[in-house]
Amino acid sequence: MNVLKMTRSAIGLCLAAVLLLGCGKEEYPAVDLFTWKAKVDVTAKAALTVNIENPGGASAGEGSLKLVDNDINSKFLINPYQASLYMQLTFPSAQQVASYTLTSGGDAPDRDPKNWKLSGSTDGSNWVDLDTRTGETFSGRNLTKTYNFKNKVLYKYYRLSITLNNGGSLFQLSEWRVIEVPEEQQ
Repeated sequence: MNVLKMTRSAIGLCLAAVLLLGCGKEEYPAVDLFTWKAKVDVTAKAALTVNIENPGGASAGEGSLKLVDNDINSKFLINPYQASLYMQLTFPSAQQVASYTLTSGGDAPDRDPKNWKLSGSTDGSNWVDLDTRTGETFSGRNLTKTYNFKNKVLYKYYRLSITLNNGGSLFQLSEWRVIEVPEEQQ
């Protein structure tokens, strides 16, 4: 009887070991917890300004603050669209942005941005072009697209200049988010 119990225990232990080893533990690289960095949406840290505002003002139903409210169902709208339009984020301290998202508005596609450039500045006066896009289209309404680029410099100011929309007399954009990306992840 004693031998039978020992055999059952041994079989049970072997079965448990096989199950545990067969579960496929995923291996992660050794990382010092205190130095690990991640991609982070830093938009909420910044103050937004635009050079052309919605007629109702920044807080209006379609005012510029809708650009950074983290709600893809709201939007910023100006009438008429002007090729000198830019939106600017000013941070209290410099950020290493290397990715951003744009979300198309809920209305007509001809109001969407088509050509733009994203620039960075350390002083608000001297600008460096970080990313330029031409011929962009959004295949749907309230569609978010992500744009990545390399940037090793921390800037306090980021400016998105919309140099052309898709041919409409108005401009719309539901959301603009900027993502801080550590250099080793770019």
